[in-house]
Amino acid sequence: MVKKIFYINSEMEPFASVSNLANLSVDIPLGLQEKGNDVRCLMPKYGFISERKYILREVIRLKEIIFDYDDKNYECSAKSAFLPKSRLQVYFLENEEMFGELNNLLFKSKNGRFLIDNDTRFAFYSLASIKMLPNLFWFPNVVICNGWTSALVPFLLKKLAEKDKELSKIKTIYLTNSLNKDVLFDHTSLPFNSETLKELKSYNLNQVGCAFSDATIVIDDEEKVSGNIMKSKVFKDSKSCSKVDLSKSEGDSSALLYEIEKVIKAF
Repeated sequence: MVKKIFYINSEMEPFASVSNLANLSVDIPLGLQEKGNDVRCLMPKYGFISERKYILREVIRLKEIIFDYDDKNYECSAKSAFLPKSRLQVYFLENEEMFGELNNLLFKSKNGRFLIDNDTRFAFYSLASIKMLPNLFWFPNVVICNGWTSALVPFLLKKLAEKDKELSKIKTIYLTNSLNKDVLFDHTSLPFNSETLKELKSYNLNQVGCAFSDATIVIDDEEKVSGNIMKSKVFKDSKSCSKVDLSKSEGDSSALLYEIEKVIKAF
């Protein structure tokens, strides 16, 4: 059965890339599209991404999307393009304050240090990725969260689904290929109220993704991380966590594509 799949990234070749997730963000959506699924991708519109080179187009219904959460107001916009030499649609989520000034290291300053506000930046991104869906006039069956930058999506989706029937139908898959040791994550710095923050207490980003998603896939890739990640209680207790070894695949991601298809079929 054909599925509507929303693939949420923070990096994607050739637009922005700092790790192998940027390659997986191309290979997996294309592979799922080739199977006949309706696949759309999302990534931030970093200031260095050339709108002219990649033919980013304005979409009227995606301009100045205003939304609120936990008594705070937010705004974002989005532009649309296609992955070069394909018909894979990519939305670029815009917010000048959050993404406009980032350099091509994405999560780091030019001296190589991780930015101290990555957690609040990508909390906003995770929230906006869900809040923009009504403006797309398109609700996915499955959301794939590619890495720590979208780890909060399953959690926020479940919170918002309590009052939104359309969101309650969406299944989530969290992908991780890193221990995220250098990523600063302090749940108390997130722009949410105390009741929301209480549910995130004591979790790291991988644990948040696993605890609230419908399925988690741990990827051994540039790092062999599954042994360490799956030692934690959240992963041990999960009945929907699997692992895929791409460490010797030489760029072939077909094993991951197969696992994702298997998970989607089981939903």
